[in-house]
Amino acid sequence: MIKKTAKEIIEAIYQAINNRDIEQAIKWVDDNCIYEDVNFPKPFRGKKAVKNLFQESCDNVPDDLKFVVDEITKEDPLKVGVLWHVELDGIPIPNGRGVSFYRLSETTGKLIFARDIVEPPLKPGKLSFLIIRLITPLIRTFFKDDSNPPQIQLILSKLLWFLAGTYIYVLLCSSPNFILPGEPIWAIQPETIKEVINESTNFFFILPIVNLLGISLMESPVVHPAIEAQFNFAEAWIFMFFPLLLADKRIRNFPKFALWSVAMFLTNVFLLPYMALRFKQPSLEKIEEPKKGFLERIFGWIGLIVGVIAVVWLFVGRPEFGDINEKISYFMAQLQSNRVVIAFVVDLVLFAIFQIVLMGAIIPSKNPQRFLRFIPFFGLAFWLIL
Repeated sequence: MIKKTAKEIIEAIYQAINNRDIEQAIKWVDDNCIYEDVNFPKPFRGKKAVKNLFQESCDNVPDDLKFVVDEITKEDPLKVGVLWHVELDGIPIPNGRGVSFYRLSETTGKLIFARDIVEPPLKPGKLSFLIIRLITPLIRTFFKDDSNPPQIQLILSKLLWFLAGTYIYVLLCSSPNFILPGEPIWAIQPETIKEVINESTNFFFILPIVNLLGISLMESPVVHPAIEAQFNFAEAWIFMFFPLLLADKRIRNFPKFALWSVAMFLTNVFLLPYMALRFKQPSLEKIEEPKKGFLERIFGWIGLIVGVIAVVWLFVGRPEFGDINEKISYFMAQLQSNRVVIAFVVDLVLFAIFQIVLMGAIIPSKNPQRFLRFIPFFGLAFWLIL
């Protein structure tokens, strides 16, 4: 016999959490409770695990941070939906809203299931429609395969799908210092967001160079030259992938411009699935020499110029940060603590591999330029230009 409704129990749990009274909150949790917080990769199973979640949540936030219930349903005695937000000393926190669903056990009358969805710090807006359009063919091909490629290609495709999932989980979603140092995207810190914005503002060194020329309509953010060099070198490389993707005839009727557009910002989050999808398609019987024109040369020259500037910038850019040894020492320290830096290093390695694969599939075996695919970055730039 249920003595309290779901609404009353959930309100009691919220109040107990706000009072930092974990024992009072856990009193209303069933022994077999499954608690899903989408910030975490796996649900919390059992009363002990839920108690640890409550305890860690309370221990790692300020005492004056409170959950405020905006609306709660009351029609069903066993289930409720809740709209809530978080306040710090009575001030609503930006990106601090959420929605939750709770269900009570019919036998014990305690919380048996919960799911919390928190407002994300990054909001793609209309970009989400582009992402959906982009991944639709990937999903259809992943779950439905009408082609009959060789077994080795299927193995490579599955390996790349696995790498794509691993890349997304480890670099973007894994808990802080669990696998990699630094914070995941769901717990990204303001200083990391500022770092990414500053790097993006100095895209292709346009603003820093304009400032050096005495034009100061907008001041370039000060970013360590080693980080600027890495970011722009990686961006120049993926920039040159666009004509390479267009020349790849292995996959047809695919939104390659959309793929390249998002890859410019999220790199291998989308490039890895594309390569996995590509290996599930039958190999071309004959490789035809691609016709290179003005587009290829423009992309090649821009990529090459930015890449060279990135290398030079590492050595001579922003001398206030010290000589080349000090810059490299800083970069190596960041490589052990900064997840963004680690992600770009992984991207550069994968770019080198994908360059070999794609150029090898496009350039006929008798073409003397075929060896360029083995020269990371510069081989692609020279092939586009020549």
